[in-house]
Amino acid sequence: MRLSPLALLIAAIAVVGAVSMVLAPITAAVAADLGVAPVAVVRAGAAFGLATMFSALFLAPRGDAIGADRALMQALVVQIVGLGLSAAAPGVVWLALAQAIAGVGSGMALPAIYGLAPQVVPKGQENRAVGKVLSGWVVALTAGVAGSGFVAEYLGWRTVYATFFALDLVVLLLLRRLSLEVSRGQPTSPLTALKVPGIWPALFGAFCMMLSFYGTYAFLGAHVGDVLGRGADGAGWVTLCYGTGFGLSLLLDNMLDRLPRRVAGALSMGGLALTYGAMAVTGSGYTALLFIALFWGITQHAALNFAISRLAALDIRQRGAVLGLNSAQTYLAVMLGALAFQWPYAAGGFAACAAGSCALALAGAVEATRIRG
Repeated sequence: MRLSPLALLIAAIAVVGAVSMVLAPITAAVAADLGVAPVAVVRAGAAFGLATMFSALFLAPRGDAIGADRALMQALVVQIVGLGLSAAAPGVVWLALAQAIAGVGSGMALPAIYGLAPQVVPKGQENRAVGKVLSGWVVALTAGVAGSGFVAEYLGWRTVYATFFALDLVVLLLLRRLSLEVSRGQPTSPLTALKVPGIWPALFGAFCMMLSFYGTYAFLGAHVGDVLGRGADGAGWVTLCYGTGFGLSLLLDNMLDRLPRRVAGALSMGGLALTYGAMAVTGSGYTALLFIALFWGITQHAALNFAISRLAALDIRQRGAVLGLNSAQTYLAVMLGALAFQWPYAAGGFAACAAGSCALALAGAVEATRIRG
């Protein structure tokens, strides 16, 4: 049976993406088993994020020289080591070090996956390939993150990491069976990537999109639980609606792909801004929030596809370095989202967070209208 490179990349995103989010829902179980406060486990998770950010900046560019396929396989080996050590962690310090190792693998893997997607499809299908690969995040969010809570509850949190260890290993072994024609060139760096024409406005648009997402998402659980009184299961249904919309957005990829890039960017980012605006106005009702979350997923996927495709096309010789910059700023947005949006949430609740995200998405939409072509 012939392996589909695109299907394997979707699987890789699903596993690597889930690993980056899996500690949060099992924090309580990990803390109880290790005999520490939950905040200590959260700090261990922060080691993952910091390692991912620095790895994306300084190690992801290796893919430009050795090829994104080899970079991805090396990244999976590093992450497998980190996952194995996480599953065996006897204490929280060990866990933090293991998470940092796994984070190094993630920082290398995500840019390599995004960089490979346009190279494994015929010319003219690059944007759609990126859109399909992004659908792996739906699996990561629904099956990976939601499923990990169930596994931790009945089989223990170490089984969660052992499972991802096995899944990463399967993806690695299947990747080794593929024969891909992948570009290999000269060594690059974040500094050379920052000199690529068009990189600064493209990074600005992508950062607006990701900061708008994480700023609102960081306080979604608190809003649903504390204000709407729905608890953790209520937030889970909102996330499920978001994930459903994210997957359904694949149906729009062909249509957006036919539009000029300026128009596609303005529509996707503008649609995202409208979604946040509607969330700010009607998010105080749970049923309305579920409905809006569906469109949130649709518009977020469209905007993310636009941003990644735009960055990947800037300079194919420096794709690894360019996408590494984007991965690094994504994790920066994760941290800044919770920090910067705490003041709007304290002052005006979830509606204020959504309004702030609306403003950021609008800034991204305005920037998109300035794209040539």
